[in-house]
Amino acid sequence: MNLFKSKIAKFLVKLIISLTFITWLILKINWQDVLAHCRQLTVVSIVVYLVILLIGMVISAYKWQLLAEFKDFNYSLKKYFQLYLTGTFLNNFFPSFIGGDTYRAYQLGKKNGRYVSATASVVMDRVTGLLGAMILAVFFAAFNWKVVAAHRVLVIIIGIVILVLMGLFVGELIANLPIWKKLSRFIPKKVSEVIKDFAQYQGSKAFSTSIAIGVLYSFVGLACVNYALFWALGIKIGILNYLTVIFLISIVSSIPVSVNNLGIKEWAYVTFFGFFGVASSAVVTVALVSRILQMLVSFAALPMYLNSRKNIDK
Repeated sequence: MNLFKSKIAKFLVKLIISLTFITWLILKINWQDVLAHCRQLTVVSIVVYLVILLIGMVISAYKWQLLAEFKDFNYSLKKYFQLYLTGTFLNNFFPSFIGGDTYRAYQLGKKNGRYVSATASVVMDRVTGLLGAMILAVFFAAFNWKVVAAHRVLVIIIGIVILVLMGLFVGELIANLPIWKKLSRFIPKKVSEVIKDFAQYQGSKAFSTSIAIGVLYSFVGLACVNYALFWALGIKIGILNYLTVIFLISIVSSIPVSVNNLGIKEWAYVTFFGFFGVASSAVVTVALVSRILQMLVSFAALPMYLNSRKNIDK
């Protein structure tokens, strides 16, 4: 009961945060300008966006396939893409950790009851995707440091990202020390098994390859796909300035402080691109259109989800 109340309390806090940012957007943005920007979109520009989006999804599904194969799950890329798309569909209605990610782990592990290994592959898929965005954020910030240094918020976020990357590297070194094997004797068996299942990825080719693919996915599935909308709307911004902040926006949006990043993502677009003089209404249009199009694409997974529910009921 206490756990349930805690989850409800966390959800309410996230809901309040989302509503706060949404209220801020409603009051700040000129919505007539947003409608005017939407009218600039053409069928061709939408098709270009959707094609790049689907390529990004295939790349992400392939990354998950590599991580799952390391745990001896052998399915086709088509299967992983279907589960990935269905997970994205569920994330429209539930937070990822109780919606799409849980569904993906359950469907992957249900055949042999290997839910811990399946969950490890899903979590690592998330982690490598985030690491890919972090690596690109630091890379382009280094090339554009004079601009980054002029904005304290960007410096702080880049600093945090660098500390996280360094912490992961140091953590991997410490985890190889003999003392951790001795300490594992005092950890409950079930907890130890879960930790061991995740630790198997450490130093593996599957993990390093997945990070590289995560970089590729971030470039295609985040930078290129959103730039297609910038291009369609005729938004003027230097390519290096764009690449400097688009990955930071993704990182900030992934922080679980709101309901499915509602409001946070749009705020990040307005704030970060605002450093370069881009109109708030234009970038809000990009954020909203991308959210709507991704949601519509994910609805293609509805038949697959309903079919899986029928199999469960049987």
